[in-house]
Amino acid sequence: MLDSFRKASKSWLAKGLLGLLILSFGVWGIGDFITGGDDGPAVITVGDVRVGTDYLREEFNREVNVLRERLGGQFTTEQAIQFGFLERAIGRVVTEITLSRTAHDWGMVVPDAAVARVIRETPAFQGEDGRFDRALYERLLSLNGMTEADYTAAVRNDLTRATLTQPVVGGATAPAALVDALHRFRNEARLGESVAVTIAAVPPPEGGPDAAVLERLYQDNLDTVTAPEYRAVTAIVLDPEDARALITISETALAEEYDARQQEFTQPERRLVTQVRAADQATAQVVVDAARGGAGLEAAAAEAGAQAPDDLGEVGPDTLPGDLGAAVFALGVGAVSEPVESAFGWHVFRVREVVPGGIQTLDAVRDTLREDMIEARAMDALYDLSVQLDDALGGGSTLEQAAEALALDLLTVAGVDRQGNAPDGAPVEGLPEAPGFLSTAFSAEAGETSLMQETGDGYFVLRLDSVTPPAPRPLEDVRDRLEALWAQRRQADEALAIAKRLHAAAGEGRTLAAAAEVEGLAPAPLPAVRRDGRALDPASRPIPGQLVQALFDMAPGDLRVVDAGSAVHVVRLTEVIAGDAPADAEARAAMTEQVTADIAEDLFVQFTDALSRQLGVTINRAVIEDAF
Repeated sequence: MLDSFRKASKSWLAKGLLGLLILSFGVWGIGDFITGGDDGPAVITVGDVRVGTDYLREEFNREVNVLRERLGGQFTTEQAIQFGFLERAIGRVVTEITLSRTAHDWGMVVPDAAVARVIRETPAFQGEDGRFDRALYERLLSLNGMTEADYTAAVRNDLTRATLTQPVVGGATAPAALVDALHRFRNEARLGESVAVTIAAVPPPEGGPDAAVLERLYQDNLDTVTAPEYRAVTAIVLDPEDARALITISETALAEEYDARQQEFTQPERRLVTQVRAADQATAQVVVDAARGGAGLEAAAAEAGAQAPDDLGEVGPDTLPGDLGAAVFALGVGAVSEPVESAFGWHVFRVREVVPGGIQTLDAVRDTLREDMIEARAMDALYDLSVQLDDALGGGSTLEQAAEALALDLLTVAGVDRQGNAPDGAPVEGLPEAPGFLSTAFSAEAGETSLMQETGDGYFVLRLDSVTPPAPRPLEDVRDRLEALWAQRRQADEALAIAKRLHAAAGEGRTLAAAAEVEGLAPAPLPAVRRDGRALDPASRPIPGQLVQALFDMAPGDLRVVDAGSAVHVVRLTEVIAGDAPADAEARAAMTEQVTADIAEDLFVQFTDALSRQLGVTINRAVIEDAF
């Protein structure tokens, strides 16, 4: 039995589970699935295990937070639900409980030695010497709010699940014939030609729709002309500018800051310098002798056969390395240095001008100091202001009363949708950029005042004043849009009619080029593409997915009319380029690994589905909809 647990801990499934565990510290045992203190109805029931709303929300929010880190903070909860991530969270919870409950019912127990080995071999807990570091282990658990008992139970639970599924998924094998067939299928390519009838190029219809057609268009497109839900909001938004106005910097504090940063305001003496570089000391000495004899530096360099002089511009004490800087700052105005050696050769310097140094006075840097000090104290002052605001609201003040008492601006929004736009479609000015503002506004009840929330660089609190439900806009307000839609559809119908004439003419024995010429068009070659739309030649222009799908649904020589959105195409398949089996061992190994993983995943899903059906699963959709 211990050997089976060791194998399970090395399997692809266990590695995946334990990897997620280390990253998120977010897996618990069966006891944590039970509703516990959540007195509401269960949202999910698997066998005799009941899942409360709070647990499902935690699982869903964990995934949403990961998405926000990858996609940016603008990714909202509503978008995550729309894209199916709530369903994914439900499925994940059902799978975890199913495996844990089944392992428990079957009497599976993971030995302590197997758990200890996994913990010792976890890279996150190993020191620089590659050995388990207990202090690091305890520190990481503490940082993530877990006890050693919590983490040990989580590892044991994951190992149990992996051991349960290993006999099923571990036998996944990719047959060589399947690997070759799949590789050939994926790498088959097709060539074709197309005549594109661009919808925008079709002359627009004359006149416009009559009243009956316009009304029908309006009724058929109510979903597109319906105004979204709008919410009227009153809010107080605190940002650093609110706090800056409250900060006073005394003259004493300015003077102390000036003294502490005086080095920053001290400008050392500088020099305007010209140099000549020479390949050897003898050449450099000729330059020095000629320059000191009255020749200009350029003439001295030419006489010695050295490089022409370089203007180094303004040089400070630390500008030049090593002995070069010391040599320059030992010279007076007009003086020429002795030859100085560096890694770049030999140097001769002449100082053209000395720029005296000095210390900027407090009056000269007063504004800079004050701005820096206010900036440094703004966040602390902003936090103090948020506490005062929170205390005022907690004491029963309305937003209006609190804003007046603390001299804060009140943000009043007559109507805003979930995207931050006003009823006229323009973005509402003054809204915090933090996504939490709109999500809070659209999760509140009318008349409700939210808790104080952070925005990243500030705070906000809002009250939902009213809700305007979605409603169709009056026909007159969307007349222009509907008339444009009517015209676009007429153009699309005409483009389709042209394409069908081309298709019929080419199908009656004429070439596609000849049929297109009658319509003032010409066919264009399509690049050879694979099933996934990738061109054989990476430099080729991409073609619409509808054309790719059509090419792979046709036989050589076939013609088809394909609507690709902005244009209607008449497509002919001209050649099928067969795909080859994997050409080298590395490609075959990669394909075999992928197919094996896909088969293992299918087996895992079928196995867990069968187990969950045996246990019985109930999902309370009504409660979930209310909760989310």
